[in-house]
Amino acid sequence: MNSFRIYGGKIVTPEAVIENGTVTVDSGKIVDIGATALLRSGPDDIDVRGQWIFPGIVDSHSDAIETEIQPRVRSLFPVEQAFRELERKLAGQGITTMYHALGLADANAKSAVRNKDTIEEIVSAAHRLQHEGALIRHRIHLRFEITKLEMVEFVERLLADKHVHQLSFTDHTPGQGQFRNLALFRENAIRQQKIQEGEAEHYVSKQLDKEKVDASKLKEIADLAYRQGIPIASHDDDTMDKLNWVEQLHSRISEFPIELSVAKEARRRGMYVAMGAPNLLLGHSTSNNLSAQDAIKEDAVDFLCSDYYPPSLLLAAFKLYRLGYDMSYAANLVSLNPAKALGIDQATGSLELGKAADILVVDERNGHPFITHTLVEGRCVSKLNDRLTVAQIEV
Repeated sequence: MNSFRIYGGKIVTPEAVIENGTVTVDSGKIVDIGATALLRSGPDDIDVRGQWIFPGIVDSHSDAIETEIQPRVRSLFPVEQAFRELERKLAGQGITTMYHALGLADANAKSAVRNKDTIEEIVSAAHRLQHEGALIRHRIHLRFEITKLEMVEFVERLLADKHVHQLSFTDHTPGQGQFRNLALFRENAIRQQKIQEGEAEHYVSKQLDKEKVDASKLKEIADLAYRQGIPIASHDDDTMDKLNWVEQLHSRISEFPIELSVAKEARRRGMYVAMGAPNLLLGHSTSNNLSAQDAIKEDAVDFLCSDYYPPSLLLAAFKLYRLGYDMSYAANLVSLNPAKALGIDQATGSLELGKAADILVVDERNGHPFITHTLVEGRCVSKLNDRLTVAQIEV
């Protein structure tokens, strides 16, 4: 379809909701947004009366590709197959631009999906699919754990190849950041690493003693990314000193700040603050850190990301709407604001003239959002209907 209209719905723009409006798409772009209902529709037009016309979601951080490739320790599926299967799910969940978050593991780690060979294959597959015809936009978010000394040259090479679209510096050593609570770190190690009770103290001690990449080398890596225009994020900021440090690394995004005071200070310094949508849905942080809902109440959040649960983004936006927040505000948290933080807001992230026609048609079923259409650059990449009649079900 070269030119068509989506009409009769509630159009969610960055500033307001247009009732009974029409979005006109031509050659993959939004060319008109109007508040007048159609008098006559064409064969390619889409009637969405009573439904929401919502911007496509931009997800800055998701581990979903890792789980798709390696759902269990001994199960490793082909990378391209995993991408193809995952993007169908993501399209149905309203994510039109995905930044796949790739972590780096030790050579002897149980997670094969985080070793060098698999990461290179993931990066190559994402690049290839994007140029050969993917359903959604695939981008790479490289997460550099600063205790992985052996990964420095690998990270530098990936950046030099210009296949990385976001870089974050992470530090999951206990005693700071996400795991300030050593008891919680110990508990997670027993559960996730399958460590016996008697081995837990030795494991915690070993993690505390890990050497970290030299600060000057981290600055070199950050400078390389910055010169290429790659957005840089910090992770689990917990103190003002941490903010001082990540500012030197050109960080423009503060992911999952641990304390409300740190989130507010990050925003004051001009950084974008990202919180997890699962945190918002659950009502709390699984690590007993800052609540996303509390941070939003204090106007300390710029956008949400899915972290480990892609459906959470649309669900979070509608939860906020049900809590009394303006729908435009809720939509901006999962679309326009992450696009701004990632430097792609001139092309996508909102329903505005001249932008890519990344559009969701969202119905509400008993208060639950249900996506009937997902469009990426005007192409319908997902179309669903769960309203079957009894006769249809019997057939």
